[in-house]
Amino acid sequence: TLFVIHPSMRNVKRIAGIWNTLMVFTVLMITPAANAAVDKDNGKALFKAQCAKCHYVTDKKFVGPGLKGVRERWNGDDTKLIAWIRNSSEFLKTGDAYANALYKEYNNSQMPAFNLSDDEVLSILAYIDDPGTDAPAAAASGDPAAAGAAPAGGESDNTMLTIILVAAAIILLVVARSLNGVTKALENIRREKAGETPVEEKSGFSTAKVTQWIAGHKRITGVIVVVIVSYLAVIGFNALNEIGVYQGYEPEQPIKFSHALHVGQNKIDCQYCHSTAAKSKHANIPSANVCMNCHKAVQEGPQYGRAEITKIYASIGWDPIDLKFIPNYNDMPREQVEALYKKYLTENGQEDAFEGVKAQIQKPIEWVQIHNLPDHAYFNHQQHVAVGKVECQTCHGDVGKMEVVYQASPLTMGWCINCHRKTEVQYASNGYYERLHEYYKTHKGEYEMRDGQAFTVEKIGGLECSKCHY
Repeated sequence: TLFVIHPSMRNVKRIAGIWNTLMVFTVLMITPAANAAVDKDNGKALFKAQCAKCHYVTDKKFVGPGLKGVRERWNGDDTKLIAWIRNSSEFLKTGDAYANALYKEYNNSQMPAFNLSDDEVLSILAYIDDPGTDAPAAAASGDPAAAGAAPAGGESDNTMLTIILVAAAIILLVVARSLNGVTKALENIRREKAGETPVEEKSGFSTAKVTQWIAGHKRITGVIVVVIVSYLAVIGFNALNEIGVYQGYEPEQPIKFSHALHVGQNKIDCQYCHSTAAKSKHANIPSANVCMNCHKAVQEGPQYGRAEITKIYASIGWDPIDLKFIPNYNDMPREQVEALYKKYLTENGQEDAFEGVKAQIQKPIEWVQIHNLPDHAYFNHQQHVAVGKVECQTCHGDVGKMEVVYQASPLTMGWCINCHRKTEVQYASNGYYERLHEYYKTHKGEYEMRDGQAFTVEKIGGLECSKCHY
């Protein structure tokens, strides 16, 4: 009440102005979300992020059916279609005839559930109804999120932390400035009662003012300093922890090879291509002749047509027209080779893909390595795959959902150690651990346990430094 009735209203007005600004900012932040509606551009982004892994916007089949005319196929019933897209497995329980027929047509393949609002689904449908020039475009963008994987860890957490700390700093500054104004107002009231001249507020900024304010507000200053130092410490700690960590690394490869298609849809086993993973320290990158085991027959892909597969032909020297390897391919005149592959691509209306193929003619495929450990760290694939029975996905993520492979795990020392602490030794029916298995069968009845704890890799020296560093 004192502040309101006092003739000097400058500080009250200042606080009210700041409060009104914050309220307007809050309203502006909330309004777009509240007014979300059907938006074709948003539908395009959602389609590419959520749907393009399995569907074209045309009537061409991919992993799932082409989506052109999907509303007509559902008799224009958007309510059913939204329920189907949001959670197909639940919708199948309703016994809908079309949904169950579609499910059987695609070999009982489950469509994943999507956390989408009605407006977001309708936006996707609006884009499918009128995709414009995107209609022939194929699926995935190569984004980890679009490939069904989580973004690299820590980014969203750091963003939220930054927002919280900045907001806290702003609030503290507002409170500090307001208290300073209130202090001056009270001082002037005291001076007026004592018959003294009120202190006039000087405009402008000076170091002396700052120093004076700090001297008079030591506690608030201390809080601000602690907040700033803590924030900088967190930023520095996170930055140091990221040194040498390449989680989320997703380089562009010379050939657009889809693991989602080969592993996820066609169910090709990892070790068919990476055959040395169970036989050697290293997991090999497959040579082109392994690719040719299938691609002598399979000449077109569902996404890129002949464009990417022809790069394999151009590297290894396969004549896709006469279906035979070209004798003395590397000695063949380049102009003649170029004419061959240009003719082959032109026949299928993909002449524009020739420039990409041209760069691969008579050259080995230079795949870019994604997972790479420091030189001082020893890792043996055979020990983990053949002996430890570790699944490839444990370290490499669910590659069957990745259009473009990226580093899914941090591959840090702490990450490996935690795995050794919780992974149980697979010694039953395992020749490598046969003696160990027999020992515990003889000396301990519950040989799967040791001192009441699971028999993990830690128990056989999995945390010893010399196991991985030498």
